[in-house]
Amino acid sequence: MDDIREISPPKLIAALRRHDLLPAIVFLPTRRRCDEAATEISLDKSQPADPDRQAARRRMFDEFAADNPEILTHKHLKALLQAGTASHHAGHIPAWKLIVEMMMSAGLLRAIFATSTVAAGVDFPARTVVVTNADTRGNDGWRPLKVSELQQMTGRAGRRGRDNVGFVILAPGRFQNPKKIAELLRSKPEALESRFRATYTSLLNLLDAFSSFDRVREITEKSFAFRSVPNRRGSSERLADRIWQPFEERARVLDHFGYISLAEETVTADGKWLANLRVDRPLLIGEALRDGIFDDLSLAEFAGMIAAIAADADRDYGEIRVSRKLDAALDDLEAVVAKVTKVEWKNGVEINEELNFSAAAAAEKWAAGMEWSDLTARSKAAEGDLVRLLSRTGEALRQIAGLRLPASKLASEASIQLLREPVR
Repeated sequence: MDDIREISPPKLIAALRRHDLLPAIVFLPTRRRCDEAATEISLDKSQPADPDRQAARRRMFDEFAADNPEILTHKHLKALLQAGTASHHAGHIPAWKLIVEMMMSAGLLRAIFATSTVAAGVDFPARTVVVTNADTRGNDGWRPLKVSELQQMTGRAGRRGRDNVGFVILAPGRFQNPKKIAELLRSKPEALESRFRATYTSLLNLLDAFSSFDRVREITEKSFAFRSVPNRRGSSERLADRIWQPFEERARVLDHFGYISLAEETVTADGKWLANLRVDRPLLIGEALRDGIFDDLSLAEFAGMIAAIAADADRDYGEIRVSRKLDAALDDLEAVVAKVTKVEWKNGVEINEELNFSAAAAAEKWAAGMEWSDLTARSKAAEGDLVRLLSRTGEALRQIAGLRLPASKLASEASIQLLREPVR
């Protein structure tokens, strides 16, 4: 169906309006396409005016903006207030997404253009859901929609108490596949996937609670992860071995660094505070704390260091450069990374990604007092991505603050600075 052209957003909304199918949620495959669609609607002169709803949107917006001034300069403000359409995805700041959801729930919007991930995270039904693509874009590139994803999307059709029936429309497009969509709608959802994983934190907490590797292994074998593994992969004993192996590998690493004692099956004093670091890379932060590489840093530099660890390695936060002192500190941190990964590799533990220097620079500048408008302009990163980075970094700093270590006071101050508006 590669020869079928995509219907333009103005024509799509006009067709839905003629058939009394508004308001609608239009699912598009990328953030950029969602933003472009909302803008196209706002620039289309053929869209009918709706003075009463425009006035209601303005009143709601002004009231909300009084407590959330960061939305006053949003680039899609015209589309929201005048055209009654909006883009909603992870690239927008939380306050913007919230006002969009509030207006949609109040019946003040004609359409929301959203990515498929929105369907699972919010609850603002519409009369109609429009599916424009049989594929979606994830962290690993393009892939077909899953049954559960399509069910989440189509489940938004029909407003309780307003519509007797909801409508799902497949809009034409190059990558639309009605046959595939029909198959998904008739299929059973994918089996639930367990989120129970072998981590340093889970192992430390389990061992501290049960004081026995046999008991820890028994707990892991009772986990949903074990019960959900198909029997065709081998005997239960072999399955148990495969599930326990990642814990065993991490136990050897923790023993090497002195956070547990394999021989005594106990958690050491350092292991007890490390168990409270519920972050993606606790061992790296723990070793950096013990080596004292944070001790002589300023508040902003400390924030930048933690951001380099907390950020997704492949996310780009622009061309902002770190300060000279932070650059030197990051060299020290890379030495810690090398030390940790060498032991992990030796014991079969999967190696973590590299540090994110662009994230370090963005967090350092924000913690040093840079204005939000300057940060977004200089980083050229999506506001929502920046918010997630700074929120994740701020939360990691809060956890360090609770450890009662020499760096804890500075971590507390840095978290407060990072989590100011519009991050919060």
